[in-house]
Amino acid sequence: MQKRGIFFAVPSVFLALVFAPLFLNAEEFAPGYPEFDQMLGEIQKLKDDHPELVDLEAYGKSVEDRPLLAIHIFRKDGEARPAAMISANIHGNEMAGNRMAMAIAQRLLEGAVSDPWVKGLLDKMDFWILPCLNPDGYFHTAELYREGDLSGHRKNANDVDLNRNFLLPGPRTLKLSWAGSPKKHKPTYYGPYPLSEPEAQAVKAFMDNHPVFASVNFHGASGALFPARCKSRSCAKDHREMGEAFHKHQEKVKYDYVRGPRLFDSFTGEMEDMQYHFYGALAIDIEISEADRNRSAARKELGDKSGPEKVKVKKEGFWAANPINLDFWIENDRDATLYALEEAYNLTKGTPIPIDER
Repeated sequence: MQKRGIFFAVPSVFLALVFAPLFLNAEEFAPGYPEFDQMLGEIQKLKDDHPELVDLEAYGKSVEDRPLLAIHIFRKDGEARPAAMISANIHGNEMAGNRMAMAIAQRLLEGAVSDPWVKGLLDKMDFWILPCLNPDGYFHTAELYREGDLSGHRKNANDVDLNRNFLLPGPRTLKLSWAGSPKKHKPTYYGPYPLSEPEAQAVKAFMDNHPVFASVNFHGASGALFPARCKSRSCAKDHREMGEAFHKHQEKVKYDYVRGPRLFDSFTGEMEDMQYHFYGALAIDIEISEADRNRSAARKELGDKSGPEKVKVKKEGFWAANPINLDFWIENDRDATLYALEEAYNLTKGTPIPIDER
């Protein structure tokens, strides 16, 4: 096992040996959503099925010692190519992003030879897919769901909102709930200091070791795109064009591109802001699906109540953040994401934005 700092490639047999007993008995805890160990098995299967295109890399561990894994999809021909990044599930109960990231990985692998467009993407860029940035939150969301609590576990095992724990390019200027809270019981608690959490530290170390020209980070479920907070016109223009490429290629439902006036914006410790201002990567948060549609679809399939405690589907958070009709939203957003990254490549020539242009 060849180590590079805290990074190491994961041999094909590693996950199989560690998790094989778990994979054999794994089941979905909710329709369309696999248990944590089953999801790890899916990642390993990508490597097993496509060894010519896939490497796995462990780039860190969670508070509770679960692995943080990156899927590297690239042509193993010795040619250096610029890299794009796709990440998901930084909030443990927003698992739709994990499903979207895995669907994109499958799309790239299945189309690498047979689909001219996908083949062209892989000819000019590599892809790093980090499908679960918050493994403890994922694990505990499934655990809570089985117990009848459909709210899920948004934060990490230290009760920190990981998407408020990254480096700040500037001060928090707004005292609004979404901008982050110093209070631990709040859903957007930003932790004792930036990068206090091992998961956030691991993402930063990953960015240090793997320059990327653009990143799409999946959340759920406001049906919107949120770019990194821009200070320059060129930043705003590039992100807007990346978002427009996504919007143009959405199959069924078009999301809003959200960019509030400077007066009502703030740095919050979100990953997109760190990615752009510290690393020069165009970065957009894509909020998959729409909460009201999700609730309606879940009620239609599950009834008004679900789980051991017969919790009201309409009231609780899991089926607001996660669509039960996953195929609809995957078809809506999967290829659109790749078009957005292709546009980012065209805008940047595959090179991070220089610091004096950010």
